[in-house]
Amino acid sequence: MTLIVKESLIKIIGVFAYNHKTDIPRFTQRGYEGMQLVDLPRKFKQKSAKDIADAVEKTKTNYKNTYYSEFRDFMFTGKDRRDIDGYQKAQIRTFQRHKIAQTEFHFQRYNSDAKKMVDFTLPMVSSTQEIYLFPGEIGIFSLNLIAQEDTLEHLSDLINQARSFESLVGQTGQTMPFQEWVSKEILCGIPLVGENLALDEYSGSKFKVYSVIDMPPPSEATSYNREHLLYEIGTSSPIGVVGKEHRLQPSEDFYDQLMDQKISAFRNYDGLALLDSFTVIGHGNYTSLNDEHEVYIPHHTWNRVYFAIYVYNLFVRYSLFKFNAQFLSNPVKYRDEFQDFLNHYNFKHISFNFLPNLIFDRIRAALHIEEEIETFEKRLGSLATSIQEQQEKRQAFLLTVISVISAIDAVEGILAGLNEVQEKLGWSSFPFYFTLTSILLVGGYFLLGYLFPLHAQKLRRKIQKIAERTQRRNG
Repeated sequence: MTLIVKESLIKIIGVFAYNHKTDIPRFTQRGYEGMQLVDLPRKFKQKSAKDIADAVEKTKTNYKNTYYSEFRDFMFTGKDRRDIDGYQKAQIRTFQRHKIAQTEFHFQRYNSDAKKMVDFTLPMVSSTQEIYLFPGEIGIFSLNLIAQEDTLEHLSDLINQARSFESLVGQTGQTMPFQEWVSKEILCGIPLVGENLALDEYSGSKFKVYSVIDMPPPSEATSYNREHLLYEIGTSSPIGVVGKEHRLQPSEDFYDQLMDQKISAFRNYDGLALLDSFTVIGHGNYTSLNDEHEVYIPHHTWNRVYFAIYVYNLFVRYSLFKFNAQFLSNPVKYRDEFQDFLNHYNFKHISFNFLPNLIFDRIRAALHIEEEIETFEKRLGSLATSIQEQQEKRQAFLLTVISVISAIDAVEGILAGLNEVQEKLGWSSFPFYFTLTSILLVGGYFLLGYLFPLHAQKLRRKIQKIAERTQRRNG
């Protein structure tokens, strides 16, 4: 039985590192423009200027009435804001490009008639590309795919190929890994993998998949289990694998574990949030943006509003990965930055309404964000204990030194001893006391460096920076 797809929104998502000084011009030079508050179809844009302005104002009002100000201003309106303490909120920069970018996947599949693996090609066409530039130079991109056939099996094949970094794309005999194609055609040359790329340590080897699929409702002619399809699309498994004997058929325990993340708020659609995907399947829930029609709200809701919730959680997750990866290089610095990050971005709720909060919670749980925070906080606890123990040892050493000095009978005795040394050396007073003072200063520097290593490290870095600036000026 062939399952038909009426409408679909398929977005392939990945993370990349960017330089805010040099990389932003790359995007504007390659056709990217600032993301609009709402995408309107061409037929709607042909209406009066007042109708367009009303649509934009209606969108702003909906954001204001639905989402908490911190999340709304950060992800949607771009409003410049300061916290009560005067902290300047970092801004997100967003770009989009309406351009056809296309290639084809090359892979092998078992042919039951020929009883062997045969070569297959699958066209990949993207109509829209989006760029989100977050604080910390964490970038997230997405590309909307256009299905070339209206069957669920075709959509499953497309998702399965597009989610892998190493899927081969291009012309026959001139293929490249999909991640290289994305780097070249979507990210304007910014790499996704590489030996000297820190991001490669925690970005994984798969792209994320965000999919909203609208199908005809089940009937006697075309019956299907929506929950089974959620699992199969969400995990990129073959269609029908849940309900039949198959080597990839999930165990009941594993299936039930994943289904705990299901979103089921209305009868006409269900959603499923997993580690590498967010999937929605239903009927009468989504309508794509069509220039021949004026309808835009269903597309805007899933393509911009709820997708922003998914992207925001990805930003938080990758930021936590980044903190964990960099922590040991400067524990105190990243401890402070981590606490600051949590204060400004670790939202528990984002909306006045139940559905955005439900979607936010499910995605957050699927990405294990709370576990990542707890893990990092444990590392901070271990750091605090270690620092305290080391400080206590140094303080004990300092007390020992003080006790030894206090045991000396009197200052006069010290001076007398110094005079005897000076006489034996035959030095005059100035060179003798100059040398003695230098020895005491150097010794004191190393002693303080031992007692307070973190402060000494900061002092050395400052001195080094001053020396480098002086050298550049002289040069």
